[in-house]
Amino acid sequence: MTSLQGRLRVAIGAAVLAALSLSLLVGAYLVRRSLEHAAFNGLRRQVALLAREDVHPPAGSFGRFLETQDERLSILPAKQARLLLPELATGRITINGRRYLYATKPSGSDVVVLLRTASSVQAESEPFWIAFLAAGALGCVVAAALAAVLARSIARPVQLVAGASSRLARGDDPGELPLHGSRELRDLAASFNAMSSELLRARSAERSFLLSVSHELKTPLTAIRAYSEALDDGVLAPTAAARVVHTEAARLERLILDLINLARLDQRRFDIHPEPIGLEEVAAEVAQRHAARARDLGVRLDVDSSEDSSPALADRDRVLQAVSNLVENALRCTPPGGTVTLATRPGQLSVRDTGPGLTPEELPRAFDRFFLYRRYDGRRAVGTGLGLAIVRELAVAMGGDVHVASSTRGTEFTIRLPQPDVLHALT
Repeated sequence: MTSLQGRLRVAIGAAVLAALSLSLLVGAYLVRRSLEHAAFNGLRRQVALLAREDVHPPAGSFGRFLETQDERLSILPAKQARLLLPELATGRITINGRRYLYATKPSGSDVVVLLRTASSVQAESEPFWIAFLAAGALGCVVAAALAAVLARSIARPVQLVAGASSRLARGDDPGELPLHGSRELRDLAASFNAMSSELLRARSAERSFLLSVSHELKTPLTAIRAYSEALDDGVLAPTAAARVVHTEAARLERLILDLINLARLDQRRFDIHPEPIGLEEVAAEVAQRHAARARDLGVRLDVDSSEDSSPALADRDRVLQAVSNLVENALRCTPPGGTVTLATRPGQLSVRDTGPGLTPEELPRAFDRFFLYRRYDGRRAVGTGLGLAIVRELAVAMGGDVHVASSTRGTEFTIRLPQPDVLHALT
């Protein structure tokens, strides 16, 4: 028997039957003692009546004996009674191979002895034993039924989880499991529901991601192919074709690099080496790196370090990578004449721009992969659609987070990182 329900049924039934059998055995022993005690009490009451001198005949020299099928009445001299009986109160005795229960009562110089066969006592108790065994059999049937019900109630939620797991493994939606039963079974169902929901969400995100990646890879490849064919056919000037091919190849290279970075982040195949760093130094270095690009776009790039020191505990190279992604996005979205500002405070580094900003509906999904790229579809200058996702993954990997706030006057992204003194206080 390999099923959980079958094993539980057998185990619970065996435990209940064992307890019931033990109870029946102990009860049978106690009932037997009680029946014998009642039989002795009856003999004592009868012999007390027969011991009255005006009731029983005299003993005679050797005693007097009266007998029925199941009882014997003996009236013996006291001396003879002491010789024949092991005890002069109550007890058991065997005469000519038959077992008797007896009770005695002195009466003057005689002793009245009343004996009853043990078989008659057993015969009188036979209906009780039949009823006792019938009750035991009924108890066994009830125990088996209870074992089946309990086994089903315990195994049913587990079977539901097993069935739902099989459907989930096949890629189907298993639905939400009901939360009932014991606390452990409810916790099991709740954990499965959470896992199922998260896995389905991850599968949906993965399908969406793959579709988006395939689309984004196809776009520059299609452009490169079209312009190369036009160049081969001589319908396009080499300079114009080369410029387009170069632009699309660079875009394709950025997209592949972003995909590689995301893959490493998702699989944690990168190292984080946290150390005390100054965020004001990081902001200055990022501004220096992008100064030429800002001049070409006609955008002012400022650094606002209002604090003398803006310490953080993070990986310097990863912070540079994350902030560079934010600055690239800000420069791309800010119109000529606008401003991009890097501001630092202890444990925080913000990138503000004066671009068109994001709507309240867009803010919760700003860090979703390809969301903003698909949202604007060429109507606004955006990158590969993966930069913000990489920023969030890097911030979380360093023990921090990233937040976004926006209005019609621009957008501000803030990376928050642990501070050295806070970490040391916790440890």
